Amino acid sequence: MSISADIPGIAFAAPLAARHLHAPAAVRFGSLRISGRRAGRADYTLTLAVGDAILRDTVRTHGPADAVTTLLYRAGIRLEIQEFHQRTTAAGVVTELRAQQDRRTEWATGVGADAAESTARALVAAANLTA
Repeated sequence: MSISADIPGIAFAAPLAARHLHAPAAVRFGSLRISGRRAGRADYTLTLAVGDAILRDTVRTHGPADAVTTLLYRAGIRLEIQEFHQRTTAAGVVTELRAQQDRRTEWATGVGADAAESTARALVAAANLTA
């Protein structure tokens, strides 16, 4: 698997996993695409912005939570999900989760058109709240 980091006008030759982001940086959700579903797994192609870097990667895994936490981990953000709740509302799918990064624990919420997007948005919110 590869990961790329793009900043307008700058290309990184080294993989992002080799250069950890030491200072807390704002994380923003970009997009999530799911393809290649088979045998309980799928390819999750995720785009996140961490600070000024745009991160894109495809992860073959069992669900969006694993895909998002994997990409965050590769960016140096160690986020652990402790509780997870999801429900469908008129506004879309709502995900509420409690996550921990280092010693800081916070509740975060994400709303999306489907369960995968909602999960990704909740994890991004948790990464920002626990930074």
